Amino acid sequence: MTIKKQLTATASLLAPLFLWASFSTPALANSNDTQLQNIAKELGVLRYVEPPNKLTQKTPQKHAQQQPVKQDPYAAKRRQIHLQNLARKKAYQARIAQLQRTKYQRAHKQRQQKQNSYGNVWNRLYQGFQIRDYNNQPLVRKFTTQFSRDPRRIQRLADRSSQYLYMVVNELNRRRMPTELALLPFVESAYRNKAYSHAGAAGMWQFIPATGRRFGLQQTRSYDARLDPYKSTKAAFDYLQKLNRQFRGDWLLSLAAYNAGEYRVHKEIAKNRSRGKRTDYWSLDLPRETKQYVPRLLAFKEIFRNPRHYRVQLRGIPNTYALTEIQVNKPVDLKKAALVAGLPADTLSSLNSGFLHGITTPRHSNRIILPRQYAGRLNQVIQRLPPAADVHNKSARKHYKKRRIRGGRYVYHKVRRGDNLYRIAKRFGTSVKKIKRLNNLRNNKIKPGKRLKIASRSRSKKRFS
Repeated sequence: MTIKKQLTATASLLAPLFLWASFSTPALANSNDTQLQNIAKELGVLRYVEPPNKLTQKTPQKHAQQQPVKQDPYAAKRRQIHLQNLARKKAYQARIAQLQRTKYQRAHKQRQQKQNSYGNVWNRLYQGFQIRDYNNQPLVRKFTTQFSRDPRRIQRLADRSSQYLYMVVNELNRRRMPTELALLPFVESAYRNKAYSHAGAAGMWQFIPATGRRFGLQQTRSYDARLDPYKSTKAAFDYLQKLNRQFRGDWLLSLAAYNAGEYRVHKEIAKNRSRGKRTDYWSLDLPRETKQYVPRLLAFKEIFRNPRHYRVQLRGIPNTYALTEIQVNKPVDLKKAALVAGLPADTLSSLNSGFLHGITTPRHSNRIILPRQYAGRLNQVIQRLPPAADVHNKSARKHYKKRRIRGGRYVYHKVRRGDNLYRIAKRFGTSVKKIKRLNNLRNNKIKPGKRLKIASRSRSKKRFS
């Protein structure tokens, strides 16, 4: 038994040596058998090894060499399909745009054919009426009766509007506005470009200076865009559309605001609303001029719609432009150009009344309006004429040359037909307020034949007879 015990102990001592032959030192160090590690340390087979630090230990790289990136065999095919889809989308959009253009051109052609079938501009005017009739209103009946008493006056107004009516109706149709607005210049200025009011309004659409500047109508000493029929017409329709949006599509209130101002109309609407009254045009407490403004327009509408009933013979206006325009980048004397072309002297100056001195100023406008029937002849004359003297810096007073007599500190001017305080003040380089103070005027109304006292700028000013 003793020998057996010794052999067992010896075997137990020699067991680590056999294990050392089969395991490496790192394997013993990382082994979980504590007794085996202790025996290996006692025999000197395994020395003390510090436990591995997980933070500093570097994990072996699984892929020492970078493997080649696998290429997608379908990438080129997908890109090709994407480009084809973009091309199809672009072609579809182009096809839709072409269809829309074709549809618009077809509708425009049909509209033009329909307009040409009317024969003249008056028929187009009747077809575009949108404002309801108010012939039962007393003021409308009153002005219809008053205007129809003088058929010759109505005929003169219609003849005067023949140059501009096609342009005005065309612009109204383009904006889809009521063509009754083409009759508004009959009320405002009787279709005269050089019309002036006592309040300083000017032009066919009677813009006051402040409102004209709001809508892009330039005003200088040598040029006033309010007197330009094309520019003032577009500005007037811009203003009317703005007013119509403010008053939610009510054209009567829009027209009243065009005459009295939108703030006055809004004030009267608020007053009636607070009192529980109606807020339509006929129920508002507006100034006398504004109360008569819309009925006058409606009276003209009734007369021009039934001219035979009111013994008015309207001459047909061709359904085409009566005026054309050219671009000229030099000062042109309009009267001289008309005389050289063998036409009356005021042929061009009346159409281009925005040039206050009768000479174009390209720095303000390089556009000249011509009668279409004489456009070729006038264009040749204008191109051959030498440039006229620049009148941009010329004083506005020099435009009005009259007989002068020596005087003292004041200038005396005899009011003539068509004069108003605004024009007189602008002519003499003063203000309406000073003229009213010197002449004890309570308002801006003056009658022909009245002599006005105007302060002169120097002692040797001259007096007008």
